[in-house]
Amino acid sequence: MAVLGVGNSYNNVYQDIFASRKNEAERKGETKNDLPVQEGEQAVSDYYSHLTKNYGCMWKGNVEISSEYLKTCAGDSKKAKELEDFLQRIPELEKQGYEQLSAQNKAMGGTVTYYQQTWAINKDGSIQSTVYSVTETEMTNAERMKKGMEERLEKQKEKKEEEKRAEKKKEEKAGRLGKPDGGTKIISVLAAAGQKVAVRYVEAGSEQEARAKMQKGRQEDAYRPGFDRNI
Repeated sequence: MAVLGVGNSYNNVYQDIFASRKNEAERKGETKNDLPVQEGEQAVSDYYSHLTKNYGCMWKGNVEISSEYLKTCAGDSKKAKELEDFLQRIPELEKQGYEQLSAQNKAMGGTVTYYQQTWAINKDGSIQSTVYSVTETEMTNAERMKKGMEERLEKQKEKKEEEKRAEKKKEEKAGRLGKPDGGTKIISVLAAAGQKVAVRYVEAGSEQEARAKMQKGRQEDAYRPGFDRNI
């Protein structure tokens, strides 16, 4: 992820943690990877507490971070700054996503009645996002099925066209929306470094169904305090 600056919530307490751990390791002739396991676990726990305290997207539960990547950030101040810079931007990105989906569905005669976006930060720092939504329309089931088929065919056509354009413009690094496959958009995030987030759209028939799908789609290696076993 690109580093665009440090959020105000990234405070000196955690800079001191990083510095003290590094100094202690150097004093003992150790590398950060040689640090005792318990010390590493405590550093991750402390850092996770810091994130949940300072970023609403964390305590709301719609962001999951790989245990391995969280451990990396807990021991690397530069990576931590990158992570926090992204977390700070999530509310803005979610607002943009909701407005785009609402406008798109409105044009087709639908109204978004439920919207929830989740974010998964993988062990290599890459980011994936899923939008769970419910849209109400006045179409019958038959009409909805027909429309769905037409949309899938259109997306397949768009996919082929996008692949052709991509081959000619490999040097381009972000800025516009594309649809490389059915139900997935690639949105540009932190375009200065070419960072992109794959966003998957999951349409549900009700809020209850959307929440159930969201539960099934949880990140397998995400850090979960208290019972995490991936550290």
